[in-house]
Parts: sequence; C-alpha cells; structure tokens
Amino acid sequence: MNRWRNLAPRLTGLGTYASPLGGSRGPARTSPGEVLFEIIQEGSVYGLEERPVLHGEGAVFCHHDGQTSVSDSPPESYYHCYVARFEHRRERFPGDWPRVFQWKDRKSMHAFMAEMLHVFHQTSLDRSVVGNLILARLELELERSRLLARSQTMPPQLGLAADFINRNYARPLALEDIARAAGLSVSHLHMLFRTHLGESPHQYLIQKRLRVAGHALATSKQSVKAVATEVGYPNAESFCRAFRKFFGRSASDYRQAYSR
Repeated sequence: MNRWRNLAPRLTGLGTYASPLGGSRGPARTSPGEVLFEIIQEGSVYGLEERPVLHGEGAVFCHHDGQTSVSDSPPESYYHCYVARFEHRRERFPGDWPRVFQWKDRKSMHAFMAEMLHVFHQTSLDRSVVGNLILARLELELERSRLLARSQTMPPQLGLAADFINRNYARPLALEDIARAAGLSVSHLHMLFRTHLGESPHQYLIQKRLRVAGHALATSKQSVKAVATEVGYPNAESFCRAFRKFFGRSASDYRQAYSR
C-alpha cells in the first residue's frame, strides 16, 4: 500500500548531521506542512518515547507539523544521521506512519542513502524523482521492519561498544579493547553484534573505516595513501583491497565518481 500516493510531497533538503558528544544542543522543530526524516548512520540517540529508548544505527525517525527531532545521546556518545526534509499536504499525511522504526539492513541503508545524496547534490536529476525514491524505499523498509517484528531496542552494552568503535576507529583496536569499553566478555560482545547487527565487531570496525575513507576521498584532495593512514590502515595495499571489496570499485574510481 502506498501511503504517499495522494500526498505529492516535495523534497526540500537532503544532507547529513553529526552531533557533538552528548547529542545536539537542542531539538529542531518541524514547521506546519513539513516532514523530517532522521536516519541514524552511526552512534546512538534517545528516542521520543514516554520512557526514552536508546536507538542505534538504522533507526528511522519521522517528525512532522510541529514535532521535535531527536537530540539527546549518552554523555560519551553522539549520533550521525541522514536528514531528508519534505513539504506535504497536512490533511493527507499517512495516519499510520510510526514515529520510529528500524531499517534492518545497514549495508543497504548506507548504499542507498549515499546514492541519493550523490544524485541530489551532483546531478541534474529531477529532485521530485529523488524524493519519490526515498519515500518508496522508506515505506519498503517500514514494511520489512513490521514483517520481521524484531526488537527496535539496542542493548546498552552494544551501544557502548559501537560508540567506542566510532570514536576510536583510526587506532589499532583489539576485540579485548572494545569488550572492555562495553563491560563485556569477548564472546558476549560477538553474540550481541551477531544477534542485533548481523555481523562481527571486526566487520563493523572495517565498515566504519571504509565509510569514513569514502567520504574523505569524495570531499578532499588527500592521496589514497594519506586517507588509508587516517582511517587506521598503515598499509595502503591492504586498504585498497578492502575498499574495492566493500564498494565494488577502486578508491580512485570511487573518487572520480563521487568527488564534487
């Protein structure tokens, strides 16, 4: 069911936001006729439940018509999110659209949103097409989330571990370091990552490094070797192999495709 069929929303903005430690300085309030989606890339942020729940990567928040955005993170944490703003007809807003749901496949989330950011900012593609693609994909992920009926709550220890990786990804990190930061054993750390994120702590760390590297390649003139070192790869050759495996193209090809 297409909840947006008669809405004719207009995409007015698409970008990213990274909060300082502890969250943003205050929530943003949506205007009448505006809908704001915040899709958490990394970190953790408290939701807007009566008793706030800590949400992590893949949480999709929806705010409209005077509602406020998320803003609070634990003191030593932060959140980084994709932000999409639309104008809409207030009387046609979907009544069953939830305030928050979980985009289950983190890899597909990053790939899709990176592509949408690219076409929004760097191509002549009609922005209404981009907006319709985003809304359709969000509806698909909402239905998947409901079908799977998995818990939306990130265990606090998993949030601590993910935040530790996100803050220290450029350093040499052992599993023992991550487990210690979260107050867990290494085996329990593995279990939480596998159960809730579908991957190991090491895979999460590698993906964090490579996403940061991709952003640096697209937005700076640093050499590939310098970017590799900056994200924790002292060996440029191993970085290039990992980058190609993750993005499906070489670092230089990625830079050429996405650099501004």
